[in-house]
Amino acid sequence: MNQKPVICLGCAFWDTIFKVDHIPGHGAKVLPDRAVQAASGMATAAAATIARLGGNVELWARIGDDPTGDSFLHDLSRETVRIERIRRIPGACTAFSTILVDSAGERLVVPYTDPSLDSDPSWLPLHEAADAAAVLVDMRWPEGAKALLAEARRHGVPTILDADVAPPEMLRELIGLADHVLFSEPALLSLAASGSSREALREVAAELEAQVVGVTLGAAGALIWKREAAESTVYEVPSVPIRAVDTLNAGDVWHGTYVHGLVNNWGLLQTVQLANIAAAMKCEHFGGRLGSPQLSELLERTRAVYQDPTESRGEVCPR
Repeated sequence: MNQKPVICLGCAFWDTIFKVDHIPGHGAKVLPDRAVQAASGMATAAAATIARLGGNVELWARIGDDPTGDSFLHDLSRETVRIERIRRIPGACTAFSTILVDSAGERLVVPYTDPSLDSDPSWLPLHEAADAAAVLVDMRWPEGAKALLAEARRHGVPTILDADVAPPEMLRELIGLADHVLFSEPALLSLAASGSSREALREVAAELEAQVVGVTLGAAGALIWKREAAESTVYEVPSVPIRAVDTLNAGDVWHGTYVHGLVNNWGLLQTVQLANIAAAMKCEHFGGRLGSPQLSELLERTRAVYQDPTESRGEVCPR
């Protein structure tokens, strides 16, 4: 297994998650069946996923010097994520969210980020990128993401972008800096003329120098394009059927699993297959990223789906 660290950079949130029967469409008092609190955010949840899979991972992020920040660090340290590069901003509040998850696993997320969380990336130890196995960034701290992506690329370190919804000009700037550009479906469609995810993927990939461009499609799995394949080939990688309990952080678990597979040479399409399964397994458990699987659990579930966790049986379809 790879021993070099993966660096994850991006947003850090403290989530309060309530399990409710339904999300009301008007003013009401709703009593939850369950509630949990956890360190979260896109890069944070991806880092915790990598740690659960046995990877060496650290998080570069910003939080406040408040009690919520104390809780964030304590919770994340239990996942063996290295937290030395998380900066605490004096006088700022740690970003936080309140989330309702209904009986179908769908969620309503109300996040708040304190404007005083300094976005200046000049404190980042960018020289450490040279010794990383890979870097993963999200869209929530673009100043830090641009600095880290540029430095990692300068050293030939693989760069991965979790390309979620953001202002189009910001998306276009960051997708040009990554080797692996992995979109959410709404983010991809926001940049393309086509309303079809497959055609939008081809359209956007043609404009990039990235080696891999993909889009996650929730229960439908993912579409993947890779540069060395035939120019128009898009691989359709299905997910597995489940009963969803909580879809919160499923995409973040997907990205964390993808990066772990990448640095451990699982092979691209097999990595996407396992990322689909890891995200599906997360959705079977309430509590956001707390439902992400351990490596042994992921491999056991994968063996139940495929004959061998590193081999497909023809379910991956190039089109």
